[in-house]
Amino acid sequence: MAVSAVRCQWMLAACVVLVVAVALVVAVGVIPMVRVATVPNISHEDAVPAFWISVGLPLLSAVVLLFIAALSKGRSQLSTSGLVVTDIAVLLLGFVLSDAALAFLEAGPSLRTVTMLLFLCVAADAVAGALTIMTAFLRPRTPAEGLARRSWRLATCRLPSSECMLVGQLAFDAS
Repeated sequence: MAVSAVRCQWMLAACVVLVVAVALVVAVGVIPMVRVATVPNISHEDAVPAFWISVGLPLLSAVVLLFIAALSKGRSQLSTSGLVVTDIAVLLLGFVLSDAALAFLEAGPSLRTVTMLLFLCVAADAVAGALTIMTAFLRPRTPAEGLARRSWRLATCRLPSSECMLVGQLAFDAS
C-alpha cells in the first residue's frame, strides 16, 4: 500500500520536528537542571557531556531526514536504507534517554522534572521512530526510483538534445 508523496513529505517533516524538539528539550530543560543538581549517586560531571551527545545525535538525525525528504522522489533502496538507519538511531537514543530517566527517577524528588522531561523525550522519539519506519515502507515507487536517477557517463550527448544536460564533463539524464 503506497501513500501519496506529499503525505510522506509531511510525515518526514513531523519526524524532523519531533526529533529537533527532543534535542531542544534536552539542551534547554534537562542539561541545566542536571548541572546544578546535588544528588549523591549522580555525578553531573559525567552526565552533562553524555546529554550533549544526546543533543547532537537527534540534530544529526534531523539533518539526514531533511536530506532524504528534500532529495528523494520515491521509495528506493538507498532512501529506504537511510530512513531505516536513521530510525534505528532515533529509537536507540530513546532507549538511552529512558535509561537516564529511570536513573533520575531513583534519585528522588529533586529531579522529578528532569525525569518527566526525559520520559516525554522518549515518547517523542518513539513516535518519530514509528513515523519514520512507516514512511520508509509506505512511500510510493516512482519510475526514477532513487534520490535522483542519474547515469554518470562521459559527455557524448548533442547540445540540442532534450534527453540530457551537459554539466562539466558529465551528462545527467533529464528524466
